[in-house]
Parts: sequence; C-alpha cells; structure tokens
Amino acid sequence: MESSQNHARLLEKGMSRFSKRVERQKKIYLKLLNLADKDRNDPKTFRIADKKLLLMVLRNFTTALDSKKAKADLTRIYEAGIHKETGSLIINNKGATLYTLSPRTQTPYLTRHIGFCVYVPGLGIEFVNIGLVGDIYHGRVVLRSESACTPSFVYGSQRCNCAHQWESIRELAAYFNYITPPKYKSGSRFESWVQKQFHHTNGKHLPVKKGRGFILMHIDTQNGMGSGYTPGEFAFDLFSRASIRHRGEYSSEQITKTTMWGGFEAIGLTPDPRRKMRDAGYKITFTLLDYLSASRDIIFLTNNNLKMRQLKNNGYQLIRIKSLGAVNPAGAQEAEQRKTDFGHFDISGKCVSFNQEISRLKKEITQLTRGG
Repeated sequence: MESSQNHARLLEKGMSRFSKRVERQKKIYLKLLNLADKDRNDPKTFRIADKKLLLMVLRNFTTALDSKKAKADLTRIYEAGIHKETGSLIINNKGATLYTLSPRTQTPYLTRHIGFCVYVPGLGIEFVNIGLVGDIYHGRVVLRSESACTPSFVYGSQRCNCAHQWESIRELAAYFNYITPPKYKSGSRFESWVQKQFHHTNGKHLPVKKGRGFILMHIDTQNGMGSGYTPGEFAFDLFSRASIRHRGEYSSEQITKTTMWGGFEAIGLTPDPRRKMRDAGYKITFTLLDYLSASRDIIFLTNNNLKMRQLKNNGYQLIRIKSLGAVNPAGAQEAEQRKTDFGHFDISGKCVSFNQEISRLKKEITQLTRGG
C-alpha cells in the first residue's frame, strides 16, 4: 500500500502539471481572440484553419491529445473556433452518424451526433451533446435545448418532467424523419450504409434524406439549472461541481422540508444560477447554433422565457411550442414550483399523459411546417 506521502506527491505533481497547462491555455486563448478580431470571413465564428494552431489547441485544452502519438490526422477528426460575440472557444469532433430508435415507439431514424466542449469566459467549461436529425440548414427547424437531469435520466425519477421532455423530442425527430433500414445481415455492411447517410462538407452536416430538421441539444454541464456557476471564477469542471451541488439541492429539499427554490438557497446558491452574469448560462444555445450555421427560423420546444429571450436577442426568429413531456402526481409539486417560483410558462401541477402531449406536439409541428 502506498504511503500518504506518496499520495500527496502524486496529487501535488498532477496539480502542478495542470497549472502549467492552464498557463499555456491563457496564452493560446489570447492569440485566438486576436485572430478572431481580425477575421472577416464569418461574422459569427472564427474557425481555426491553421493546422499547426489547431493541433496546439487539441494538445493543450480539454482534448489533451498529442498528434505525434495519434495514428490518424487529428485535424480530420476535430475542429475548433471562437464564437466572436461571447468570446467562447469551441472544440468539437466532426460528428458521427448513428442509427437510432425512438424511446417509446422504437421508430428508426438517423442522428448526427457531435460533442462540444465550450470555454465560456467568466463561467467555465460547458460540455454539450448535440444530435442533428434531418436538414437543419433550411426552413423551420425544431429545437429542444435541455439541461442535464441525472435523477430522471439515470434512475427514472418522476419528480420532474425532464426525461419525458427528452423522450418527446426524440419521438418527434423519429416521427418526422423515420427511415426504412436496409435488411443487411452483415454488421459491417449495415454500419457502412449508416456512415454514408450524412456528409460533412464545408463544416455542415448534410443528410442524404433531407427530412424536417431537428436539433437535440443536451447540456451535460448544466445539471440542476447550471448549479456549477461560481461568481468570479472560471470553473474547469462545471460538470462535477454542478452535479454534486444538484445532489445537495435535492437532499436539502427533503432534509429541510423546503421548495426547489429553497433547496438552492439552503446550500448557498441563487436559484437557477444560469441567470447570473447577465444570463450567461442561457447563451450556450445561440452560441452553438451560430457555430453550426443552423437555420435562424426556429420552432422552440420550451417553457422558459429566458431561453427564448437569448435566441430572440441574437437574431433568431422563434415560434414557441410548450413542452410538458408528461406530468403525473409524483412530479406535480415540482411542476407547480417551476411555474410559481421560476416563471416557466404553461406548466403546473395539472397532470397530463405522455401520449396526450406527443399527439399535440405532432399536430402543432405539422401545422407550422406544412408547405415548407
């Protein structure tokens, strides 16, 4: 068994190396901001085209990948850029096409999956998973931007409607983009077919079958409404901080017999920390839509006025559809508090089934997209 001194030395050495990495990041980030200020190619995003500079980013930031050890050219796999308005550094993979099934009806459809690591000034490192279904570049595109909720997604908690809302957007994406998969018996042939269903061309993810565009945005680091925010500090691990605080918020509600709003205050947080620093936590959605060069004509499934305001203020044309997912007696209390305490639209303690909601959403989206 290693001695406590050895443990201490290992921790100290690792932290020291990380500190040096952070110092290198500062210098590279300032260089990127300077280049972004001079760039005139794209009003929204500066894309790092210089291969040497991109490899430097991949080596020193979150990916921490050494191109000399990689068997493939990393610049074929990753890309990066600066979102000019927010100053965010975005690092992402170039996408992978997935054969997917909707959660309730098991309807087959295709999803283009991309992971985004976003260095947001004044906030920290956000991680976002985005699924693109259909054509997101033309016409009205359906968007669901959802913060992580481990209790509902991992354990099936019914005290909130988060997982139901996410199931809804996946069912809708499948309904409007269902496919008939080939009847290959060979796994390699099937996977080869899947990979050919999207093309990554000039930064865009173009589907072979141009169905209705859906953007499924899951913000992993915003567990508990972005609980990881700490005033005046850049958080290098928003995910862990938000997650453990969110668990504490849940515990505080039950231990102190308070509301969700009171649960935040019980552990010393402002309820819905995404609102801090001029709604910094709500800017991630338009930042990544800009980066994707998505259509600016959006059907937005949300009940949150602050989410809507950020998109509208940044030039997106919105049609809002309420998103309830499902509300049952186990989730009625939190649903009511989202309305009364947090000002969310249309949601209350009134119960509604998943099937009722998905039927309504299909009809509303069909009406709004008919002919276009």
